[in-house]
Amino acid sequence: MDMSLTSAFSVSMQNYYNLVYREEEREMIPYCNDTGVGCIPWSPIARGVLARPWNDRSTTIRDKTDKFLNDGLRARQDEVDKQIVDRLEEVAKKKGVKMAQVATAWTLRRGTIPIIGLGSIERIDEAVAAINVVLTDEEAKYLEEPYAPKQIFGY
Repeated sequence: MDMSLTSAFSVSMQNYYNLVYREEEREMIPYCNDTGVGCIPWSPIARGVLARPWNDRSTTIRDKTDKFLNDGLRARQDEVDKQIVDRLEEVAKKKGVKMAQVATAWTLRRGTIPIIGLGSIERIDEAVAAINVVLTDEEAKYLEEPYAPKQIFGY
């Protein structure tokens, strides 16, 4: 199949991609890289899952009202996700930054510029500060290591 026509019409793809959902690495990201289609991941903090410790739940309006978060993400979470969130918390504490900043820095490290939900000035400041959070190869590997394949999810 001649993929050159596809690239002529598709300049970017918005994909759900973060530390707890990396299924796009299997086919879509390599396809996009091969065909010149840009990847603009959304939800680098997994709708807040990667923004707070594992046991710190149900404290936000989103946790109480977001159907996609509760029926889609929370319903599918497992011990692997918990381990990733725990490691993310550990790295953030070590660096003295917020978990959301480390999760965003991981996405930036992957060579993408994510779509970040910004509901307050504080969130804007945190997102901008994530640019200065640099993960070492060892830290990135530590965060990625527990990941296990998941059922395809998203749009």
